[in-house]
Amino acid sequence: MDTAELIDQINEQQECLTKENKKYYEDILVYVRLSFDKSEQETEEILAEILDHILLAQEEGRQATDVFGVNPKVYLQEVIGELPRMITKK
Repeated sequence: MDTAELIDQINEQQECLTKENKKYYEDILVYVRLSFDKSEQETEEILAEILDHILLAQEEGRQATDVFGVNPKVYLQEVIGELPRMITKK
């Protein structure tokens, strides 16, 4: 799946989130997407995977904070640190 399709899928699936989980995920989305030196494709794949985990937790009656904690930045920093850098043309 290319990046544009992945972003469309993420946008569609976000509509299934509860108000609280949507706000939580949007904060994650902004934080991760602002990592400009990372591969866009890999970044979106990570965001889709995180969204899948939140949706699954929601189906089980749990909140996103139950999965990723109150402050997911520590987890996200580890994940973002593992992503390849974006290759740019000069």
